[in-house]
Formats: sequence, structure tokens, C-alpha cells
Amino acid sequence: MREYILTAEYERGADPLMDVFISHPDLVGRALRVTASSAGLWRVDRFVGPNDALDKVERVMMDHSVCNECLGEHSDCTIDGEHEVVADERGGRFIYSYSSGGRYCHSIPFFTTQTVGNGALFDARRRGNVYEWRVLLPGDTMGGEIFDRLQDGLPGGVELSLKQVGSPSAWLNADISQMDLPHDQRQAIEAAVEFGYYETPREASLGDMADELDLPKSTLRYRLRRAERWLTNSVFSEATRDTVNI
Repeated sequence: MREYILTAEYERGADPLMDVFISHPDLVGRALRVTASSAGLWRVDRFVGPNDALDKVERVMMDHSVCNECLGEHSDCTIDGEHEVVADERGGRFIYSYSSGGRYCHSIPFFTTQTVGNGALFDARRRGNVYEWRVLLPGDTMGGEIFDRLQDGLPGGVELSLKQVGSPSAWLNADISQMDLPHDQRQAIEAAVEFGYYETPREASLGDMADELDLPKSTLRYRLRRAERWLTNSVFSEATRDTVNI
């Protein structure tokens, strides 16, 4: 098996769904399941972020005139599909999608299936202006051919890059995902890392960060402690399982 990473970077206005991510840096999207074949495409996505961002994502996803699988918009792209919100939780939303028929245009899973047939595995993530796909291909399949096909006719405002990882890596380990955190706790711990709160010596105090984030110090302390507790429990629970398995 060979693993490849295809990364699409978007300019504002190139894609309606990615525009939502660009406008909301705290918003994160992760495909929990992606299944592609010549018959169609099935996927379940989890989106985590502020409620207004989640509402915008849902509106775009439910708009049948938009191809959410495409790397940018194409006027001649037609696709039949259905979308459904399967779970709506605090700070997160799960959306099921099914697409069939028509033209998928510049869709990574569709072009991959056309090139290598069935059997590829996909992992997709969105944040900011970046839509990243990890693709696990069978046998000696070369990802360069898929990349070349995607580059041909790539719409303006979208830049695509390819990286060959080689042997499968992330697929073999349990995923500790920051998406398991409520977005307010994720924002707190990301800000702490960015401001140097965990550096030695500290480059910013809790009060400094609270001022920058326009939050009460007590609120930031609570969110940060909750995030740190989640991180510690996640890491050490995984380490304990590994020890038991050994």
C-alpha cells in the first residue's frame, strides 16, 4: 500500500463551502467515513465550531446546486445527491452525504476511483483555506497519475499539491482528534500554544491571553483546564491500551 496526501488551498470565492471555513478559522471539518466506487460516493462528516458557522455549513451542504466534493465550482458540473443531518450536538454537527450519477468534476475520490478502480481508502479534513485528503492506494498504484488528472482543468483560485508519504502511517494508530474538544476549549489550548503559555519560561500569562481573547480570566482558566484534562486522559488512556496490548 502507498499513502499520498493531496492538499488543496483555496482563495476566497473559489468554493462556497471552503468560504465558510475561511471566514471561520475555528471551524474544523473531518470525514469520519468516505466510501467511493463507480456506483457513487458515501460519506459522513463531523463539523465542529461556532453555531453560526455550523448553520452556514449546513445551508451550503443542503444546496443541491453546489458540488461539495469538487475542488472548486464548474459551470458544467452536474451531480445527484442527498444530504442529511444525522446528529446535532453542542458545538458539532454530523452530516451524511450520498452522491451518484452526473459528473463529479474535480473530485479527488471520483478521479481516484476512475484511475485505480475500487479499493482506495480516504481521510479528509478541512480547516481555514485548506482541504486535505489522505489517500491509501493499493499495490504499486502511483498517485502522480491521479494528481495530473486533477491538475488538468483545475479551476481558478485553487492550488493543489501532492506529497507521497510512502508506507501507511497514521492509518495504523488510534486517532486522538482535537475535534473531540468543544470549540471554545480547543480555542483556549490553541491560543495557549500560540502565545507561548507552555514555553519555559512562559512568554505569556493567563491574564495576557485572557485580554487578547477578550475573555474573563476565570473563564479562560476553566476552558484551558478542561482541555488539558481531555488531552492528558486521551494520551495516557491510549498509552495504557498500548501497554496492555504488548
